[in-house]
Amino acid sequence: MNNDNPDKTLDQLLHPGSTLMVGTRMGDDLDFRPLTVARVVDARIEVLLDTNEEWVRSFQQGDQVYLTVSDTKDNTWLSARGHGTTSADKRLIDELWNPFASAYFDNGRETPGIAVLTIEIDSGRYWSSPSGRLGSLISMIKAKVGRPEDSGEHGALDLGR
Repeated sequence: MNNDNPDKTLDQLLHPGSTLMVGTRMGDDLDFRPLTVARVVDARIEVLLDTNEEWVRSFQQGDQVYLTVSDTKDNTWLSARGHGTTSADKRLIDELWNPFASAYFDNGRETPGIAVLTIEIDSGRYWSSPSGRLGSLISMIKAKVGRPEDSGEHGALDLGR
C-alpha cells in the first residue's frame, strides 16, 4: 500500500450510517459493540445510544474508547483511540436524529435513556483500496505482480491539530 498518501480526515472515511465497533473497558476486559455514526465533525464522532445498556451505565465521562471499522463496501478500514462523553441534551438528540436511529429506538426521540456518545479521537490509522469488485480485483493483481504500493493507501488520521 502506498505510504506517501496524505493523511485522511474522519469525514473522508466515515459518514452517518457507518457502523463502528466501539470498545470500552468492562472491568479487566475490553468489550466491543456495534454502534452507528450519527455525525462526524473534525476529530469528533457522535453516536446515539441507550443509557440503559450495562456498558453505558459503567462508562465514566472521559473514559478511553477504542474504534474499529471494516467497511468492505467502500474498502475502508480504520483503527482509532479517543475518549468519550455522554449527554442527554434533547436539542443535540434532535440534531442527530436520522432514519438509522428510528430502527433502534422504539419510542423515537422520546425513548427513555436515549443519549449521545461523543468520541473525541486522539489518534488513529486508516487503510483503503479501490471499492467494488473490480477495484478489489485490480488491487489484488497489482499486489501480486509486485506493485503493492499501487494497491491502495494507508496513513494516520488527520485530526486537524
